Amino acid sequence: MGLARNDLVIVSVLLAGTLLAVLNQTLLSPALPAIMSGLQVDATTVQWLTSGYSLVEAVVIPLAAFLIGRFTTRQLFITGLSLFTAGSFLAAIAPHFSVLLLGRVLQAACTGMVMPMVMTVILLVIPREKRGQAMGVIGLIIGFAPAVGPSVAGMLVDSVGWRALFVIVTVLSVFVLLLAIRVLRNYGSFERSKFDVVSVLLSSVGLVCLLYGLSTFSSSDNLLVTGLLVAVGLVVTGLYVRRQFTLPEPMLKIDILKTRKYAITVSIVVLIQVSLVGVGVITPLYIQGVCGYSATASGVAMLPGALIGAALGLVAGRLFDRCGVRRVAIPGFVVTMLGAAGLVLLGMDSDIVVITVVYTVLTAGLQFAMTPINTWGLNSLDNGVLQHAQGLSNTLNQVAASFGTALLVSVSAFGPAVAPAAEPQAQAFAGYHLAFCTTASLLAVAFVVVIFFVRGDKKRAAAPAADQAAVSEPTWETAHVGHVKSTAAWRDAAAQVDYKDLEVRHAMTTDPAYVTVEASMRDVVRLLAATETSGVPVVDESHRVVGFVSDGDVASYLGRNESSLFDAALNLYRFADDDEPQLRLARMLDLNVMDMAARHVVAVEPGDSLDEACHMLAAKRIKKMPVVENGVLVGSLSRRNIVQAVAAGL
Repeated sequence: MGLARNDLVIVSVLLAGTLLAVLNQTLLSPALPAIMSGLQVDATTVQWLTSGYSLVEAVVIPLAAFLIGRFTTRQLFITGLSLFTAGSFLAAIAPHFSVLLLGRVLQAACTGMVMPMVMTVILLVIPREKRGQAMGVIGLIIGFAPAVGPSVAGMLVDSVGWRALFVIVTVLSVFVLLLAIRVLRNYGSFERSKFDVVSVLLSSVGLVCLLYGLSTFSSSDNLLVTGLLVAVGLVVTGLYVRRQFTLPEPMLKIDILKTRKYAITVSIVVLIQVSLVGVGVITPLYIQGVCGYSATASGVAMLPGALIGAALGLVAGRLFDRCGVRRVAIPGFVVTMLGAAGLVLLGMDSDIVVITVVYTVLTAGLQFAMTPINTWGLNSLDNGVLQHAQGLSNTLNQVAASFGTALLVSVSAFGPAVAPAAEPQAQAFAGYHLAFCTTASLLAVAFVVVIFFVRGDKKRAAAPAADQAAVSEPTWETAHVGHVKSTAAWRDAAAQVDYKDLEVRHAMTTDPAYVTVEASMRDVVRLLAATETSGVPVVDESHRVVGFVSDGDVASYLGRNESSLFDAALNLYRFADDDEPQLRLARMLDLNVMDMAARHVVAVEPGDSLDEACHMLAAKRIKKMPVVENGVLVGSLSRRNIVQAVAAGL
């Protein structure tokens, strides 16, 4: 990624911390039945290990901007990772459920306050010209960890026990913490944000009351108290929202929900997040508690859905650019509803293969529908409020995760009431079946919202007939402008050769421009302008090609760079580029050419067939490539050369 060795070590430490945090979010699902048995708690109580984790994150995430502005990156990362390590150790030795829950709370606090900072610092450390590659690496790590987490956790639970999960995380976090203390240094100077005590108290109290009330609804001995907690949570959260509208500088700009498309997107995302996270908790309980399979089997059953869903999310993003939101989101929801119907039809003796297929179809459909809907909503906002959208989306996603877990687990606890005369296993199945029906109902509501309210942008009206005629029927003079006269010797040779026999030597430029490894980007820019070419190779003292730099590299560096990334929980991380254009230009011109040049160079030899060279230009989506003999530069071949060679033979 264009990093010096010291910077590579620092980025590796930060990514290791990120990997631990993301892995920890999904690691526990297959272990929940074992924890219930080991610590003598019921499903309604054990779900707090996941919903409580999300709840603490939801409370801490709005404070991230304040914390980043008040503390150095080194202080914040080391402090956060210390909390994470302490929480992991407490969970590993927990004699009671309350100690285990405290450990998870400490882990969640670290994740909520450190994750946004880590993402920002990584992009500060990595050279600007390599950020695209860096985001790909980060996305791979963040997507891979939660995909394999349940499978690995299931095998560990079956072979060693659930405490092994926290022991391993503790050891890894100690290792990362020691590395951070040794190699991490401060990066960036962040502006201090205002801390509104009243807003923090309102959001914290409101969310805790709301989620705790929902979680204990089905198991409470006093429904009046539970209902009162839910009501207080709603009222206090409403006061928090009202305060954000009245503050001159709100901690969270909630008025962006007045944008209709974004508000529709948020409502759909919340319903999907409730369903996705809730089913992720209920499914292992159903597989192990009702069907009698092992924790390993439950983890493996959830693996294909995570992997295929991540891949389909990338595909859906590309299709959205081509086809618009409806043509991608609606098929995605059709697949989702097939998976939801499969959940409802599962029985007490369903085969693990059937369960795996149903869960995979459901999660793959949701991920396929999520990407275009999320992008459609964010595209409706001005760039100036995207940072607030990030905070709002992250907070709502975490609340939805907690709500989904609490809701479905609470619904599943009604099993004995639904089938009072049945055996305990049948009662458990009745509860899980009711939770699956609830999931299908929520997704059906989301599907209806998509059908009636998610609309693509209207196409621009057709141009006036006169203007269309001017475009479609050009004059003879304009139609023939741009013909190139055939003056080079190789054109005459090419005219005597059939196209099928053309080689690169028949079309290449034999006097290509180049720069040496000592050149600066200032030299490169001047050469590109003087020769009116799209790119030049970089050669060493032996005239061997060691790199290639193009006008696209220059444009990419100078353009404002805003990157976004979705993690496995569908949280959006967006990074805005606030560099002044003049600063970017000055910094680029002073770079050595090898700081920006591609080191893996696509090249051909003079004797290669021209059709193969054409295929390479098209497949690699490049405009130009060097021609080499034994690695030494002897020419260049561009798309323009191809056209000229073909034209010379007509």
